[in-house]
Amino acid sequence: MAHPISQETPRQDRYFIAVVLAFTAITYLNTLRFAFVYDDNGQIGENPFIKSWRYVPQYFVSSVWKHMVPFAVGNYYRPLFLVWLRVNYALFQMRPLGWHVTTVLLHLLVTWLVYLVVRQMTQRPSLAWLTALIFGVHPIHHEVVAWVSGSTESLFTVFFLSAFLAYSHSRERRRTLWMALSCGFYALALLSKETAIVLPVLAFTHCWIAGRSDAAPEASEFACRFRRAAASVAAYIPVALIYLALRYKILSGFSHPLRNASASAWLLTLPSIVFFYIKNWFYPIRLSEFYDLFYQVRPNFAHVILPALAVLAIAVAVWIFRGRLGFRDAGYAAAWIVIPLLPAMDTFVFRVDELVHDRYFYLPSLGAALLIAMLIEAIAKKGARVFGQPLRLVVTALVLAVVLALCTVRATRYWVGDYTLFTRAHEIAPRNFRAQENLGAALILRGEIDQGQAMLEDAFQKWPGEWEVAFNLGRVQYFKKQYAKAEEYTRQAFALNPNYPDSYVLLGQIQLRGNHPHEALESMRRAVELNPYSPQFRMVYGTVLEVNGDCPGAMIQRRTALALAPGDFFAQREMLRCGAPATPASALAVHPAQ
Repeated sequence: MAHPISQETPRQDRYFIAVVLAFTAITYLNTLRFAFVYDDNGQIGENPFIKSWRYVPQYFVSSVWKHMVPFAVGNYYRPLFLVWLRVNYALFQMRPLGWHVTTVLLHLLVTWLVYLVVRQMTQRPSLAWLTALIFGVHPIHHEVVAWVSGSTESLFTVFFLSAFLAYSHSRERRRTLWMALSCGFYALALLSKETAIVLPVLAFTHCWIAGRSDAAPEASEFACRFRRAAASVAAYIPVALIYLALRYKILSGFSHPLRNASASAWLLTLPSIVFFYIKNWFYPIRLSEFYDLFYQVRPNFAHVILPALAVLAIAVAVWIFRGRLGFRDAGYAAAWIVIPLLPAMDTFVFRVDELVHDRYFYLPSLGAALLIAMLIEAIAKKGARVFGQPLRLVVTALVLAVVLALCTVRATRYWVGDYTLFTRAHEIAPRNFRAQENLGAALILRGEIDQGQAMLEDAFQKWPGEWEVAFNLGRVQYFKKQYAKAEEYTRQAFALNPNYPDSYVLLGQIQLRGNHPHEALESMRRAVELNPYSPQFRMVYGTVLEVNGDCPGAMIQRRTALALAPGDFFAQREMLRCGAPATPASALAVHPAQ
């Protein structure tokens, strides 16, 4: 089906995308006042590796969370994301404003690249700016843009879209140069987030769809299209293999399942997962960081059959109307939805209460936005024109953008702080362990000890096998100076997870308060063995060593803490204890293997 050529001039084209970017920026302006929340505290505030350039080489030989659980197996090898954190820390230190500015700028860059990719694929400028507008302001991106740690999605998407754009140009001219550039961006995308691995599949599918003829295909045409598509993506294969080998070496495997789930449970849950993303795309009202979506172990109407029927009905509707939308462009939209979403279907590497997150639909939403844009253009393409565009199209786009922007402002406002974030999460997902446990911890940090304790005790009754609840209950009792009860909960946390270093730190503090300095020394020694990269652990260890009369050992730990956290006032002050002068942090270096 032929599409009418847009009548706007290149200058008008630039005006439209400029308006789209400005509107998107205004939509997320409120996020600039937000604090660090949730994983930001661990990835930024408690991460010594991002606070010095000397640790950058270590990013490429370790998992993202090595600074907190060095000896645990990990699933996240994202060195360029750590580089991104390091650059932000060098610029802004611990001031959230700057971090949120760069997070919004990343999303604006992705929105612009969405425009370029769609224009290059479809050769329809009006479709490109409309797709970018829907993508830019859609509420489903609340996690990615309002949460600093969520920027791993937008960071890898920048490289992913750049790689695809270079690949697309390689089909027209200077193939070797453009494909070399595409492979380079592909490598950067992989080093930002592992889900970029699907780019060759997407490029293959694009080439296959682009090679489709309007006539009835013959067997020879299928074979020719397959060879052409395979040849177009062959250059990606060595890059993918090198990345996979590197990942396998560093993480001791491609991935590590967190919980055992049967294949049948996965299959039964799949319809609910797919329908979840469809629902949140078309009805982005009750969005949250956590949701009550769990594995299904037997067929049932509400969570298996009904979602499967809904997904099937939508797929059939797209198939039926693909002719009106344009066979190729409808195929592109479907490919951009399905293929980038495939890694999120590997739920075996997720916690059982975190099978879905809105951020997993960030890149797939390009396809969803393209599909919606095609529907709008098909309905509103006739009538009077303004700036080379149908007036009805412009008005429809404006109304939709305002509605989506208002929903986005509402969705992002909960990310202002931990308490609002987890209160919202517990409201939306009352059966989710992670939401309730985090809300209990947030209440404790707000000084609402009794409310937090009640929340955690309720969680402990519901989920007795979760060590985090036992640990946090131990903290509550420690704050309340109930040291015997605190030790009881902490030892329960040990029994459930003997390799979590924070539990040993808490136990050491309890033992110190209880006049058992020798036992506290053993606890702190074990904590530092499990995590040698925490300056806080080193400081506590130094205090325990001093109490036990080992001033030289205490000074070693304090020097190490200063090397991990240069300029820390508390560490510098503690260096004056035991009668020793402070040593400049610049003269110290801590090797990650220490």
